[in-house]
Amino acid sequence: MQKILHRFSRWLALALAAALVLGLAGCGDASNSFTWFVEEIPSNLDPQVASAPADVIACKNLYGGLLRLGPDGQLQNDLCESWSVSADGLRYTFTLRDGLTYTAAKGEPTEYAITAEDFVYAFQRVFLPETRSPYAAEFSALENAAAILAGQMDVSALGVSAPDERTVVFTLSQPDDGFLHKLTLPGAMPCDEEFFLGTRGTYGLTASSTLSSGSFYLYNWTSSGLFLWRAADGTRIDSLRLVQNTGAAGQSAEELILNERCSAALDDTAAPTALRSVSYSDTTWCLVFNCEALDSALLRQALSAAALDADYQPDSALYTAAQGLVPDGLTVDGLDYREQAGNAMPSLGDAAGLYRAALAADPALDLAGVTILLPTGSGLISTAEQINSFWQKELSLFFSVEEAEAADFAQRLAEGDYTIALVPVTAESNSVYGLLSQFSPEGLTRYDNPHFAALLDQSLNATGAARCALLAQAEAQLVDDCALLPLFAQQKRLLIADGVEGLVFDPYGPLLDLTYTTRE
Repeated sequence: MQKILHRFSRWLALALAAALVLGLAGCGDASNSFTWFVEEIPSNLDPQVASAPADVIACKNLYGGLLRLGPDGQLQNDLCESWSVSADGLRYTFTLRDGLTYTAAKGEPTEYAITAEDFVYAFQRVFLPETRSPYAAEFSALENAAAILAGQMDVSALGVSAPDERTVVFTLSQPDDGFLHKLTLPGAMPCDEEFFLGTRGTYGLTASSTLSSGSFYLYNWTSSGLFLWRAADGTRIDSLRLVQNTGAAGQSAEELILNERCSAALDDTAAPTALRSVSYSDTTWCLVFNCEALDSALLRQALSAAALDADYQPDSALYTAAQGLVPDGLTVDGLDYREQAGNAMPSLGDAAGLYRAALAADPALDLAGVTILLPTGSGLISTAEQINSFWQKELSLFFSVEEAEAADFAQRLAEGDYTIALVPVTAESNSVYGLLSQFSPEGLTRYDNPHFAALLDQSLNATGAARCALLAQAEAQLVDDCALLPLFAQQKRLLIADGVEGLVFDPYGPLLDLTYTTRE
């Protein structure tokens, strides 16, 4: 729920990562450090579990995988020295580099070798029910994945094996064109079974229960921040600091960078800037209807049809017309989802006719006291008022408009204490399934539709274009039922200082990978 609501300024799809691999600069520090502000200090460094933005950033830099996106946006060997794919696309074989070992906190060496079995165990953990891994859906093409998730087979039957200490073999039940890219996700990072069991349930929760398999290691982890280090090597960034922005309240993203408080920052304004920037969109502003309070689909469709006729587009370059709930840039198995799914905006017809049909179906329909809720400071009060006035004009419905402070706004949405709201729906991972699956009877809109739920379940057992099609049907069902009405996409940008090269940036999360980052 919180992943939908709580950020108004804040993984770009893997297929577009090359476009966002940047030459970025850290601020003028004496050491080659990079500082990034997080809303919350990382709390879980278990890569098979990590899903919160700060946790994912930390895991991406702390752990190595078989493959990693390089500075040119292309896949690079990471812990493997070579790999091959069978002609039918169902068997992937990786050979690990020789002599790999894990590193403990403070850079202390360990006797734990990184072996092929560690990848087998990591993937088995992803599919164990008690892990509750967010990555199981991404690896649904693995052999027997569906049966394991359904509890029909033991996790040992998963299509991941280790013929010897340096060979990892993945067997798929169906081709997955995006499989190699998925191997860069935190969930695909190795996990040593002996060490994991020895932590007795604290794996990744403390410094002593965390091992590094990447180029960075965990140096310090306190309430003040998480600090990753690696050996100095010329111009290479040697420390990553994930800290909260304390003592600089009110400063803009540009000011924070120019004042050397951080090395790069996300910005959701259109203010002129002398800094380099990269634009992206991860948020769709939607009219959201509480389907418990407004249980008539006809009424929701009437309100949506009238809103579509209103001139609600804000007078700002920050906003562009939405083509659906899912923002541009997200991929499904390497395919551009929005391009595959097309425009998902509903065709509803005559608003007044729909409203008359709703009244005929429920003559006791009572809309007295309905309020349109939106967050204070969104800059969209005029948009809400424009839509409201159109409802008055077309449907003779008289609602009020109410702004609420961020914390109160989020709480009221979470508790279902609203009827209609103007809400920023943010994608915080490169998962269309993850975004759509948050709409449930207990979710933001209290939307309860068995067909919608079935489409999402079916998508878990499909790949490529077939999976895209199922997810597109689910998105269309959600929008056509008018549980929400996408209005416009909000444009954002990453502001960056000068001088550093090789930072891989992915705004969905957001995600930063400094493995190849240097500072001249």
